[in-house]
Amino acid sequence: MKLLLAFTFLFTLPLTAQDTAFTPIALTKIENRNWLVNSEGKPFFAHGITHVNNKQAGLDFEQFSNACKELGFNAYGYGCPPELRDDMPYIESWNHLVPISTYRGKNGVKFVDIFDPKEQAKLEAGVKFSCTKSRNNPNCIGYTWTDLGAWPLENSSGTNWVEFLRNLPAEAPGQKAYQKFVSTWEDNEKGRDLAFLRLIAREYFRVVGEANRKYAPDQLIFGDRFAFNTIAPEVLEEMLPYVDAIAIQPPFQGAYPKAQYEEIHALTGKPILLCDFAVRFKDGDKDIRSWKPAANSVEAGKQYSEYIRAALDTDFIIGAFWCNPVDTPKGFGKPGVKQGFFGENMVKRPGLAEAVKEVNAYRDEVTPEG
Repeated sequence: MKLLLAFTFLFTLPLTAQDTAFTPIALTKIENRNWLVNSEGKPFFAHGITHVNNKQAGLDFEQFSNACKELGFNAYGYGCPPELRDDMPYIESWNHLVPISTYRGKNGVKFVDIFDPKEQAKLEAGVKFSCTKSRNNPNCIGYTWTDLGAWPLENSSGTNWVEFLRNLPAEAPGQKAYQKFVSTWEDNEKGRDLAFLRLIAREYFRVVGEANRKYAPDQLIFGDRFAFNTIAPEVLEEMLPYVDAIAIQPPFQGAYPKAQYEEIHALTGKPILLCDFAVRFKDGDKDIRSWKPAANSVEAGKQYSEYIRAALDTDFIIGAFWCNPVDTPKGFGKPGVKQGFFGENMVKRPGLAEAVKEVNAYRDEVTPEG
């Protein structure tokens, strides 16, 4: 009962003056380049590791913190455990409020009737709870939302949000919204579905975006986390009024994808955060499933360093986070190993550790004093 009461209190905790008594991490421009700026007014490019709270990793957090700082990492990505939230800057996130991540598999993606006031209330409550955890922490860089959503009409889940709403019962709010829309539509079927997808995105981002801004009014918002193949331009455009920067989870396919980042930046006009990224490499007989894994950790370190240097040399990429601290299962019943930055017992990967230390030194060299 005590636990239930404590949870209820946390969930319903109102905003107070104390919550905004610090200077939150923000964005600034120095000589036409975008930078994050910490609560002390110092610019920084965030660089660290995501998924530190993965229970399967079994980390000693103090050991992990020391290992990261030794290599010059200056932040944690999303999935930062409570034990490290006062240690370095981190990303607050959620991925369960609308479970449409493509990696959940065809039977795991679950759309919701976003036009239903009851579903909207659930979403707002979930956003409020997540904001409550970080809205008074000066280390919170900002908020990211749903991970790799099945937004495009054609995606790996085999269905889409338009199809889901179109198949709802006649009395459902989403079905009513769809019927009202098609009653005035005069274009072809493909254009119709894309236009209605835009309306879905508009409603979804309105609900989530307004809630995030309401319950964390002065902190940065990065919005849904997109891969290149989960971006629908119409969807991305509808998110823009509610976010300060764009969260991208890029697949590594051999080189820094300059043209794709510049296209996203041109479309949105906002800075970009590489919120979950890694160069995988062959590691004994481990089942490392990735696009052409590097021959070894030395080669991976070289490729990763070149990539991060290229990101630092732009005027709009404000941070990058390696995906996963140590080897873990992939989850969702998928085979293979989700490779980590460190080896077993936090052993440094030969070549990779040295490359990261060097690129972090370069990061410090090009970061302005502020």
